[in-house]
Amino acid sequence: MLLNQSKDFNILLVEDNDLDVAMLKRGLKKLGIAGSIVRAGDGLQALDILTEDLDKSVLPHPFAILLDINMPRMNGHEFLSALRADERLKDAWVTVFTTSDNDKDVSLAYQNHANGYIVKPNSAAELHRVLKSLKNYWDTCEHQVSAAV
Repeated sequence: MLLNQSKDFNILLVEDNDLDVAMLKRGLKKLGIAGSIVRAGDGLQALDILTEDLDKSVLPHPFAILLDINMPRMNGHEFLSALRADERLKDAWVTVFTTSDNDKDVSLAYQNHANGYIVKPNSAAELHRVLKSLKNYWDTCEHQVSAAV
């Protein structure tokens, strides 16, 4: 295990909604938050990116995963369960970032060891507050960098 002092907020964004992706990217840019964003349209694509990344470094390390729940093919809960079951990937930092405020979704996300659960904000001002909070938390944490995430 190596600790990385990089403060770039690299993100694997697991999100199927193009508008939500654009709003998040615009919010990060407006706040001047540096880092790379790699997008996956669903859980299967995210697992492919993470598995491929072990060999190709598609995703800059360290990184956070922002995960939507409601997606086609493999939803966020299925992805999180598969991620936590994979020895190489189980320690990844995952924040659920979704429109669902359903208690069952929140509970299931934490049962699968999500690091946080955020309901997507309805305004640009609230999105900026959330992104600043995530970035501040990211900057406060030490980040593990290894060959297996």
